[in-house]
Amino acid sequence: MEKKVKAIGLFSGGLDSVLAAALMRKQGVEVIGLLVRTGFAAFREISNEERTDISDVAETLGITLRVADIRDTYWQTLLYPQYGYGKHMNPCMDCHLHMIRTAANVMREEKADFVFTGEVVGQRPKSQLSHQMNIILRESGIEDRLLRPLSALRLKPTIPEKEGWIDRSQLKGFYGRQRGPQLQLAKELGVEHLAVAAGGNCFLINEDFSRRFKDLLDQYGKEDFPKHEVPLLRIGRHFRISPGAKIVINRDEKEHEMLQAFKSGHYVFELLDVIGASGIGSGPFRERDMELAARLLSRYSKALPGQSVRVRVTYEENDVEMHVLPMEKKDPLIDKLRI
Repeated sequence: MEKKVKAIGLFSGGLDSVLAAALMRKQGVEVIGLLVRTGFAAFREISNEERTDISDVAETLGITLRVADIRDTYWQTLLYPQYGYGKHMNPCMDCHLHMIRTAANVMREEKADFVFTGEVVGQRPKSQLSHQMNIILRESGIEDRLLRPLSALRLKPTIPEKEGWIDRSQLKGFYGRQRGPQLQLAKELGVEHLAVAAGGNCFLINEDFSRRFKDLLDQYGKEDFPKHEVPLLRIGRHFRISPGAKIVINRDEKEHEMLQAFKSGHYVFELLDVIGASGIGSGPFRERDMELAARLLSRYSKALPGQSVRVRVTYEENDVEMHVLPMEKKDPLIDKLRI
């Protein structure tokens, strides 16, 4: 009886991972798609038509979907990257190597034959240049059992190709950041409507998020970094009030609702007399810090020029009310405080 080949594919639901899985299925490979959660990627899991999520994509492709949650172990990778950061706080090389090693463990658990990814040579400058891909190949622990179907013709043959499990001639030699070849292949394979938003949503390559993350890192250091504060970095306007205190101010009603989840353990700033924003403060706040934060918060209100505003500040079981004059909208201090 002919051997049934099984493979583990890193699967984000993005175009490249869908194409790689489709190429493997076309060759009769049993595929387990592995969705790796680091805690720093926004898997909306909904297609452009808002009717297809990642599990639906996997089902349509005829693959099994498995989720690996590496959020706890990923912190070591993020804070102490062997290969450093990219333009922002993105440790792309270390991140991808962590994912490959996770897939390698799943490969062993599932008694699969190899791992594949949707990587394209030259597509991402911090993890997908040829020499970087070779480093990942060498340090993955599975070496020649790591296949990149979309760029295989530009790389050395792997065990799946050498052993005849995979027909190398049916693989691709894509290169660079252009998307035309992938879009054409998607049409040929009939999967052009399957891909959902995925890989490009890593928060760590976002300039604003990374700047706020680094601000916390500078304040607390790596050993005392407040991991529970990370979800807050994606919400609102952030201002550094003092070396030890910052405030997050919502921009709209949706963000106001989101901030409510962070009331516990934080300072809560609320306007009492006028319609406006709300704020969540990370302390410790001194009295002058609270006053400055209150003036900043009331700037984002419907207060009239020169109108004194009442602001309530609540922390755990304690609260205080203060009357403050809002900062003027063009006060240069606002930009100095903004993170």
